[in-house]
Amino acid sequence: MKTYVLDANALLDFAEAGPGAQKVKNLLQGAFRGEASLLVSVLMWGEVFYHFWQQHGGEKARQNLATLSRLNLTLVLVDTAQALKAGEIKAQHKIPYVDCVAAALAEISGATLVTSDRHFEKLGRRVQILWTARPSR
Repeated sequence: MKTYVLDANALLDFAEAGPGAQKVKNLLQGAFRGEASLLVSVLMWGEVFYHFWQQHGGEKARQNLATLSRLNLTLVLVDTAQALKAGEIKAQHKIPYVDCVAAALAEISGATLVTSDRHFEKLGRRVQILWTARPSR
């Protein structure tokens, strides 16, 4: 079974019918059929909540997260190994720490990172990336 780590913009693309929504939907369908495992760091979950709150207010943010929580996603707590790996990635690649947490989860899990966030271009071949949409400049 293939494992994927969804970053915040992959979840937001799906929830808001963005340019990468279909690729994320395909992954979700694969997870439903037992062909894939989809991981989301709790920090990405918080970032999605923050985005919804900023765009739509607190109540709508809670509703949107409740809807997303019904999907076949596994929320992963950040442990010490992941936090330290994220710090290593931050030191070496100079990308936002919360993005480093997603990359660290992918690296530790041997998973493919799902994103359209251009920050991840700086990782080179460190982790396998499934681009949901062309990274914007």
